[in-house]
Amino acid sequence: MKLNQLVTFYHAAQEMNFSRAASKLNVTQPAVSTQVRLLEKDLGIKLFSRLGKKLILTEPGEVLLGYAKKIIQLEQLADKQMQQMRMVRRGTLKLGSARTYARHLLPPLLAGFQNRFPLVNIILREGSSKDMTNSLRNLEVEVALIAEAGGFRNIELEFYKSEDLVLILPRDHELAFKDEVPAQRLHNEPFIMREKGSGTRRVVANFFKRHRVIPKVVFEASNAEVIKEQVARGMGLSILTRSAVYKDVISRRFSMANLAGPRLKLEIFIAMRAGHELSQPARMFLALLKELKQSSPAPSSIKV
Repeated sequence: MKLNQLVTFYHAAQEMNFSRAASKLNVTQPAVSTQVRLLEKDLGIKLFSRLGKKLILTEPGEVLLGYAKKIIQLEQLADKQMQQMRMVRRGTLKLGSARTYARHLLPPLLAGFQNRFPLVNIILREGSSKDMTNSLRNLEVEVALIAEAGGFRNIELEFYKSEDLVLILPRDHELAFKDEVPAQRLHNEPFIMREKGSGTRRVVANFFKRHRVIPKVVFEASNAEVIKEQVARGMGLSILTRSAVYKDVISRRFSMANLAGPRLKLEIFIAMRAGHELSQPARMFLALLKELKQSSPAPSSIKV
């Protein structure tokens, strides 16, 4: 049976009058009669009988009316849900982030978004910048905050902000008492690196290469919290974003120093799959990011 036939039958059965049903449906009375007749033909059964001038439902008509009510209610509920999703009252925001940003950058952004759209469900995936680009390609996430780590095909990047990278080291390390540390002083120092595919690792590796420094890599980790713990325990030195280590330095868990020369920075980008039409929740989150975006000069957008 066709949905339009079922809707016509529902209103005819509710009114027990084809003319009144036609008025509700904004069609002619013959159109209602035709739809009901076609439905009866499709089902091979009579749905209405006449008792004199009175129209009554047959037993099959009574059964079908019960199902029709449920279907109409579901249709109305679906329409209401779609309206709410168009207005971003409901829906799902599929968001990706490099792990450090998920802990230190995203919480106030997500709190602001949820305050505006409390009924939108948020799914957050974490991983390296490379992991997040794969998630974007597979549409597991729609918007991601990542560092530019190279090799991102079919991904559109828009600059969001830059963060200072700083040296962190055990409190009793001899370099802990210097305000600035020359790059050459890190040669052969035990060093803890971020995992391959991380934007931070790419920037740090380029920094060492530029200064012809070869650190002694003793440990690699994908989690900044693990790296900080090992630095605090004296395993080695590392380079992380200032925002990721600020509270630990204040609490004297370990020490922090700037690297000599121009500030070492990590650029953070808003990443999306090129050519993909974003859902309404994703568009609203993107609008919030742009609203809060810092006004520091940077390239407007690139495609790689």
